[in-house]
This record gives sequence, structure tokens and C-alpha cells, in this order.
Amino acid sequence: MNQSLLPEAKDLGVYVQERAFAEMLWPNFFPVRNVMSLSYETLIGSKGAPVAADVVTWDTSAPEKTRKAISKLTGEIPPIRMKKKMSEKDLIDYYAAKNSGYAGIQQILDLVYGDTDACVDGVNARLEWLALKALSQTYVALSKTTNGGGVVTASNIDFQMPTANKKCASVVWSATASTTKPITDFRTVVAAARLAGVKLKYALMDVTDFGYFTASTETQNTVYAMLGTSKITIAPTLEMANNALRSYGLPEILLIEQSITTETEGAHTQTSANPWVTGHVTFVPDMVVGDMLSGPIMEELNPPKQVTQTKVGPILVSKYSEVDPVAEYTKGEANAFPSWPTVNSCYSLYTLNASTWA
Repeated sequence: MNQSLLPEAKDLGVYVQERAFAEMLWPNFFPVRNVMSLSYETLIGSKGAPVAADVVTWDTSAPEKTRKAISKLTGEIPPIRMKKKMSEKDLIDYYAAKNSGYAGIQQILDLVYGDTDACVDGVNARLEWLALKALSQTYVALSKTTNGGGVVTASNIDFQMPTANKKCASVVWSATASTTKPITDFRTVVAAARLAGVKLKYALMDVTDFGYFTASTETQNTVYAMLGTSKITIAPTLEMANNALRSYGLPEILLIEQSITTETEGAHTQTSANPWVTGHVTFVPDMVVGDMLSGPIMEELNPPKQVTQTKVGPILVSKYSEVDPVAEYTKGEANAFPSWPTVNSCYSLYTLNASTWA
């Protein structure tokens, strides 16, 4: 490793602090929590409804309460990494643009920091993918299709949502709109949570399931009854639907609209898709359901002297060069993985089957 060939790289820290990177949803659900070890232990069921103390007479001992049944999910926080390369030709183009006098400041900045943007956004995109996969289907699976340059899991990384918290639609949501019962399904999930002492606040779903939800005759009757009219002219908007849901004491809907591009190994075929899995509606008691555990990065603990480094949240950005052949590299990395200790208080509704959750 040698120092960056780009003089502007010395201002890397200033650039990333002022740069507005692509907006992600994962910090809303899994805010960063720094940990000192790359091994993690999530206590499943450690967060839940409080048990009330007892009213007692004077001069009596405090009644003893049983502890919650708590299980553990253990593992190792994996590294998430990517790098971008400026070849000899790219570097010649950079110097030619800089020395020509015709290139504007923005063009030069794009050449210098374009790879920085790509690396920060790329690591963030993987964190987004992990978070939304976990939240929607309650597990994460890594394959060569979705994680082309990295590990493949032989089995799912399961966040251990209790089977009792996994419900099926009374009628498949994609069925004829006059027969579907999404409001009834909401009430079923809420009732189950209430028996467990949990109050659900949000229902997370993608636009496909929201389309089924608003197309349903039951939904439309519920919304327009609240508006004091029986005439249905259009499918209700998100705001109209949420106003009706809140008025009936049901969780409001949060739409998960995101597009993440993954690349396969070998052919490097790119595919863009929403990581949220259609057919899954996840009910949560609050927006924050856990943490994005961020572990130490060796290159940050012992930085090479020739490398220019800066940090963007949990992401370490490094710029350096090589001489044979000449090339400039930008690398982004984070040792991070979502932790979901409130999974016992969350519920999943599968809308594509009326008998079997999948």
C-alpha cells in the first residue's frame, strides 16, 4: 500500500462530513451500537412488557416474581467490504482533466470522490439489505446470487421469532378484493399481541401488499365508514388508511420502499430489487426494534501510515495506491450486523397463504 495519488484525498474527512449520502431505512429500526468484540450475544425476550409490583402491607417482604424465559442468539459479527479501483487510464484521464483548465471543480470532485460515494453507499446498501430481509422474513439467507463476492450460508440466520407470533391471512390478500379481510387480519394480530401484553404500533409492508390492502372491500368500507360516506370512488391513500387504522386502535402502516442492487459472482450480473419480501407484514411495538452492532475494524485500530482514512457512521473509508501496475483504490468496510432482542414482541403476518406461514 502507498499513499493516495490524488492530492485532494487529504480532504477526505471534510468531504464525507459534508456529503449527503443515499438515505437508508436501517438506522430507524437498528441504530448503531458500538461493541468491543466481534462475537455477539442477543438476549431474545430480554425486552418486553413490565410485570407490575404488588401492593403489600407494612413490614412485609417484597413478593418474588419469576424471571422471563430468555434465550440467546449468538454468533460473530461479519465484515462487510467493497473497494473501487481507478486504473492507469482512469488516473491519466483525471490528470488530463485537471491540467486542461476546462474541467470544473465539480468534475474534479466527481473523479476524486466518486469511488468514496460508491463505497459508502455500497456498505450502507448491504446493511439495508440485511435489516430489511431480517425484518420482513425474520431470517437472513446469503447466496452467490445475493452476496456474490462473499460468504454463503448453509442454513438461514434465524432471528428466532416465536412460532406463536407468526400468523396467516384469513383470506389470501391477492384473492378477489371482495373476499379479502386485511382489517380482520390486523385485528387478529393485535388481539394476539394484547394477550401477550404487547401493544403494536406499526405494520411494515411493501407497496404490493399495500395495494392488496387498499383494494380490499373490507378496507374501503372501514375507511369510508370513518369518513361518514358509503360511496367509494377511489382506493384510500396511505394517509386515509392510517387515519382509519388509528381511529380503530390498530397499528398504522409504514411503507417500505427501497431498491438495492446486488451483483452475482463471475458474470457480475446486477439485479435491483426491494429487500423487503412481499407477502410479509411485520408488526412492531416501536420503530426501534434493536441495534446495528458495530465491531472494531483492525485497519482502524492499526492504520497503515500511507493510507488516508475517515469514518462515516460504522463505515471506515480508506484511500491508497499501488505501483505495479499503478492504481488508486478506495475501500469501504464495516464489521456490523443487526441484533433484534425485541423479536418476541413483534409479529409477522403472511399474506400469501391462509394456513401455512412461510
